[in-house]
Amino acid sequence: MSTVLKYRPEIDGLRAIAVLSVILFHAGVPGLPGGFVGVDVFFVISGYLITGILLRELAAGTFSIVAFYERRARRILPALFLVLLVCIPFGWFLMDPYAFWRLGQGLMAVTVFVSNILFWRTTDYFTATVNNPLLHTWSLGVEEQFYIFFPLFLWLVWRYARAWLWWSILLGALVSLAISQWGVQSGRLVAAFYLIPSRAFELLLGAVVALAAFRGRVPNLRPLLAEMLAWVGLGAVVWAVVMFSKGTPFPGWHALVPSIGTVLILAFVRTGSLLGRLLSWRMMVGLGLISYSAYLWHQPVFAFVHIAGWSLGRGASLGLVGASLILAWLSWRYVEHPFRDKAWISRRAIFWWAGTLSAGMLGFGFWLVATQGVSSRYTAEELTWWRYADIGLQSGYVVKRFDAHAGAFTPGAERKVLILGDSHAQDFSNMAYEAGAWQDAQIRTIYIPVICQMTYVEEDISEHIDPINRPGCARNPTIRSSMLQIGQADVVVLAASWVPWSAELLPQTIVNMHLRPDQHLLVVGPKSFGAIDIRRLLALGRDGRAALRSPVDPAVSQANAILKRGLPAEVFVDQIEIICGAEERCPQVTDRDGLISYDGGHLTRDGAEYIGKRIFAESGLRLTQ
Repeated sequence: MSTVLKYRPEIDGLRAIAVLSVILFHAGVPGLPGGFVGVDVFFVISGYLITGILLRELAAGTFSIVAFYERRARRILPALFLVLLVCIPFGWFLMDPYAFWRLGQGLMAVTVFVSNILFWRTTDYFTATVNNPLLHTWSLGVEEQFYIFFPLFLWLVWRYARAWLWWSILLGALVSLAISQWGVQSGRLVAAFYLIPSRAFELLLGAVVALAAFRGRVPNLRPLLAEMLAWVGLGAVVWAVVMFSKGTPFPGWHALVPSIGTVLILAFVRTGSLLGRLLSWRMMVGLGLISYSAYLWHQPVFAFVHIAGWSLGRGASLGLVGASLILAWLSWRYVEHPFRDKAWISRRAIFWWAGTLSAGMLGFGFWLVATQGVSSRYTAEELTWWRYADIGLQSGYVVKRFDAHAGAFTPGAERKVLILGDSHAQDFSNMAYEAGAWQDAQIRTIYIPVICQMTYVEEDISEHIDPINRPGCARNPTIRSSMLQIGQADVVVLAASWVPWSAELLPQTIVNMHLRPDQHLLVVGPKSFGAIDIRRLLALGRDGRAALRSPVDPAVSQANAILKRGLPAEVFVDQIEIICGAEERCPQVTDRDGLISYDGGHLTRDGAEYIGKRIFAESGLRLTQ
């Protein structure tokens, strides 16, 4: 039996659909909100092809783990290292020192194929796509982690429990699917999205098809029925691309739609059928052949253009898609293809180059991290301002003090202050501290995520919450679940990034809280400081920054107006009026030239001190009573 799988051009056509789905999704093309499922299609194809090769080698007695990793190195590493090397000079010239430092982390993580773990800890895929040139490498991490263990697993089962091979792969897929669905239902969406335990089932579904084909157990259906099932599979993939979105609970059960669709295509499409001819069309096959390089190139192209500050329309975005495909063809022709030729580069050479480049990339990444993005290139003023762009540093300040005050009140005579809410409540906690307020009080905090909003009403509010967030909101604290602690407080503060629907329900929420007459309630309104562009602020200079004013976001203004209209003046803290004035034109810097908000909504330490003192000392509101 030949250990080489028969070439199926329709699989390259399917790869073309997968990679275009991902690229056009990242390009922001309308109508493809679920384009990210192209990665799921790739996972199933990969599991099918790799398992097919391994089974033939095992049957022929030629299986070699060294040969397997040689093939992976030839396939994955040359184009990957090229893209990483190109990212470095663009990062040097376009990134701020802290973003360049994070690029160093990414270089190290990608080199050892753990970038999915890094991004699980640091990055939301759906909110950071345009800023991170290496975010897409999470899928390579998943695949390579899978292939560390799967060949050995397959060899062990083949040698010692061959009769259980089918059931062991199916069991692994079911366990992984269960973990994936549990992660979604329990609100652990980021972990479920990035990590191998909740993604392995997609690769294993491909393995199931490969095993069925290897053992001749793919049903030999009539051509018309096989064609129909293949079209159903394509319809499932297209449906997921068009109908899914970042609000879809994913992966979990929903990932079965593109995955099973891919399984049906792999199992039942025939080269001579209508769908087979469509997928085998020369242009589709050509795109499929360069799909790996296209996947590698598109994300850095989009990210660095965005980092450079260029605002792109639809036409320019499609131009970047074209540029990515050109780069993909060049790297496929002159990098991928040659390195797969064993006559051109030997096994010893491929491992030597892989080891050398890996060591070099790890060393360079470590240097970037150790030097904080080579921060010595910048002046003291530039570093001060670029520090505001370090999201990790700034968000760490936002949450630290609030989290430190979480927990129950302890017995004592001092005044008890309870602050409830989302990240804007965290801001308020910092404002109080920086203003020196409530120093004699016992402060406690309860975090209620913005995606859930703060309400305490009898009506069903689930229609206002994205389906993807409902499981997490069911587990998180609410005003209802916090009533015992609310009853113990002398001062209750509700602070949030309010939206119109929760603002409308707030008066009823307050009624249902049944506060005592001796309890003091404060509702802190939302805030908005416009888009923050550090490069622009540096270019403006101190006087230009002081004169800069930004309009309040209309949705924020609407929610603020609802709160102001529905709450007594002694209860409502109108941050927009206090800081921005009646015209709602907000400064971006303090009177000492410090940045107020690092992202337009959350406060820096300078901002917390500036606004805190205005509210607690200058607003006339008697917040400290």
